[in-house]
Amino acid sequence: MRARSIRCLLLMLLSIGLFNNCTSVATNASSSLELTECQLSIPGLTTTVNAQCGTLIVPENRADPEGRQIELYIAVVPAVSRTPQPDPLFILVGGPGQAAAEVYPAIATNFLKINQQRDIVLIDQRGTGKSNPLTCELPEDDTLDTATAIAALQNCPATLNADPRFYTTEIAMRDLDAVREALGYATINLYGVSYGTRAALTYLRLFPERVRSIVLDAAVSTDYRLFLNTAQDADRALDLLFTRCEHDPDCNQAFPAIRNEFATLLARLEAEPLTTTLPDPVSSETVTVTVDHEMLYNLVFPLLYTPEIAALVPLSLQQAATGNFAPLLAQAGSADAGLYLGMLYAVACTEDAPFIDATYATTLAEGTYFGDRTTMLREICSTWPQGTLSTDFDAPLQSNTPVLLLSGEADPITPPQYATRIAETLPNALHLIGPGMGHGLMGRGCINNLIADFITAGTTEALETTCAQQLSPPPFFLSPTGPRP
Repeated sequence: MRARSIRCLLLMLLSIGLFNNCTSVATNASSSLELTECQLSIPGLTTTVNAQCGTLIVPENRADPEGRQIELYIAVVPAVSRTPQPDPLFILVGGPGQAAAEVYPAIATNFLKINQQRDIVLIDQRGTGKSNPLTCELPEDDTLDTATAIAALQNCPATLNADPRFYTTEIAMRDLDAVREALGYATINLYGVSYGTRAALTYLRLFPERVRSIVLDAAVSTDYRLFLNTAQDADRALDLLFTRCEHDPDCNQAFPAIRNEFATLLARLEAEPLTTTLPDPVSSETVTVTVDHEMLYNLVFPLLYTPEIAALVPLSLQQAATGNFAPLLAQAGSADAGLYLGMLYAVACTEDAPFIDATYATTLAEGTYFGDRTTMLREICSTWPQGTLSTDFDAPLQSNTPVLLLSGEADPITPPQYATRIAETLPNALHLIGPGMGHGLMGRGCINNLIADFITAGTTEALETTCAQQLSPPPFFLSPTGPRP
């Protein structure tokens, strides 16, 4: 159980079908990339997506085109229409470390309306999926502790069949443009979620003339540093959750002192960790678990990402206060972001960790529930090779490109303030905030149609947005049986 909690901590980062019956090859006449029929699927998920798949060979080090070569895995989901629009939608997923082709079957239904008129293009970013994946293995021993996990990840670069210096966002976005050119698209639309918004903004900076429109969902600003503000942002999300419960008559009646119960539980676990036996949420075998205040943070934090899971938090905390941690452990243990850790650290150890001052990070986290979340990242990155970045990598982006920004009000990792900062230098940007929502708005209420309408129009003007303000989180669970009928 201890090992699982460590693995969950490592995966708590920026992070997200229906059959597509089209079988025609949807490549442009000018395409130089050979695609063949394929199916995208996720183990354990019955839904599959019909696509056209292929590979593009690119240099690992773009400054040395004759050096080591790697393959990029590409999947195109052809537009349903026989006369599709010429500008496809490229999807950039989260992490860093998720693979677009692996994630897509789980989110395909969100893009059905867009797919009617436009191809959907998926690239497993270098270092993920089938694009020379960078996999860091952790010991399977159930006694795995934080120090052992850090040591294993510090040693990971030596085990990779790759040079991590060349797996940064900028290089990956140059890959994306090579794919665009090989597929014969003159201009494209971008949808980025979480880390994918960093990637999308980077592509816009590098190739502004190629972008028709961009959707940034759960956006990070260009100067965002992974985990630097997470303690404050997570505290804010938890406070919003407690406040919502206090203003909800049913929740307040069921959990009248939830805020104080949480603080009391933290103090108790900090003074004396609790050892308890309970059924393992995966194997159902009885296991012994020692829960301290740090572990409690790591259990609660990922639950704040998704409104449906966050609705369970007051009930789960109330049960934890009585010594029953099984609900929290089961909910946190089910999290699996599908991340390739080698790619995650290749990006973060070049683009985030070198710019985080330990003293400043500690100061920012003072007085928060969640504390400094940068320590593990900085320790792991102390031994990782660093790539190079453009001098304007984190500068505010200036562009007239139409941009739709989407934020969840209660997002614990990318709250609305980052999208607000992005919009300051984008005159054609529109920022919408979903009340009470968490990490990512795609798939919520009217958002799928709103995104499709924006991409169809190619402008935020006259976009009907009222429905976005009418989003609301699901009701709180008042007992294990659910909300009040």
